[in-house]
Amino acid sequence: MGVLNISGRLLTVLLLAGNTLLLLLIVLSGGIDNRPINRLYWLEANTTAIDGAPDVSRWTFWGLCSKTDNRNTNCSLSPAYPLSPSENFKMSSGVPSDFTSNMDTYYYLSRFSFCFFWIALSFLGIGFLFYVFTWCSYSFTKVVFTLVLIGCMFDMAAVACQTAVIVMARNAFNEGNMSPKIGAAMMGLAWASVACSIITFFGTGISFIRRAWRAHKEYVEMQNYKEQALRYQNTKETAAMDQPVVYDTNPDLENASAIVGDELHHQPETHQSGVKFFKVRRNKKVADDDSI
Repeated sequence: MGVLNISGRLLTVLLLAGNTLLLLLIVLSGGIDNRPINRLYWLEANTTAIDGAPDVSRWTFWGLCSKTDNRNTNCSLSPAYPLSPSENFKMSSGVPSDFTSNMDTYYYLSRFSFCFFWIALSFLGIGFLFYVFTWCSYSFTKVVFTLVLIGCMFDMAAVACQTAVIVMARNAFNEGNMSPKIGAAMMGLAWASVACSIITFFGTGISFIRRAWRAHKEYVEMQNYKEQALRYQNTKETAAMDQPVVYDTNPDLENASAIVGDELHHQPETHQSGVKFFKVRRNKKVADDDSI
């Protein structure tokens, strides 16, 4: 049982660390011109038909880039950059009609995805840092479970929004014969992050439920012990109150001699019931004449 427990904890640590790394790679795409980050993108399309656009455009997490030797170059860094050519190139000529008619859909899906990725990274990253303390305190188990739950929800929401907008954009570019291509590496990172989030959620959830049940069981046992102790104490007090009181007698005092006047009279050995009468005799005074 101890081996399984340790193995489960190590697996959870690895999943949290891996998930944090995957999300970091996603949010760094388009912002760093170093390999392999500069090869990550959401969607690629031939945009020569659009005035003012590069020959091949790539949409990354941070903005629009051009393609040079299979690398992202000349990237425009902008937070929550929408995947919407009508907004990106500030013109509608040469842009497929679906981007114009459904502009709001592309705009909000891509922008919400940007925010959700950051929220997921924040909660899962903090959960990864706090998970080490769950080995020492049950309170941290509850905190980590809550962080993983929130991070998992936002991670799934971010990937769902991003996948939807990418598929819609690919279909629109296909209608315009612009040879779109989905970034397989980027999408693989995103969905791998979702898988890690789900597994981590169930792993931390099982650990949380197990420790909660153990704490509840110990609490119930302690309450039963207190009730039994109180019941035993009450029974003992009741028995002590019902027991008759017995006074010990001292036989020496019962058989002691009583001094009446100038003589000693011994009480009889046996005790008789009823009222006892005692004769009191006075000693006669001896005449002084006999001694003369």
